[in-house]
Amino acid sequence: MLAKGHAAPDATTFEVVATRGSTENGICSTEFLERAFRTDSFMMKVTVGADGTWSYFEDTVLTIPGRAEPFHHTDRNILHRIGPAKPNPLAR
Repeated sequence: MLAKGHAAPDATTFEVVATRGSTENGICSTEFLERAFRTDSFMMKVTVGADGTWSYFEDTVLTIPGRAEPFHHTDRNILHRIGPAKPNPLAR
């Protein structure tokens, strides 16, 4: 899956999306996943807190055989910074 969105440089909230069939932000999967848990769309909303936290909410919409309605697999969390960023020494 490749999702993208647009945000201003100083934005504290942004959203990325991917939709099945899109040639720009597409979704593809293995044969098994295509048959058993086909992903039709994905959305993630990220919020950057003034206290250094990042929170996110994700909604992945799946088509699952035997279910009449699409299944929304959702996830959310808050990430807390535990220290300053350290450059990867191999990237120097």
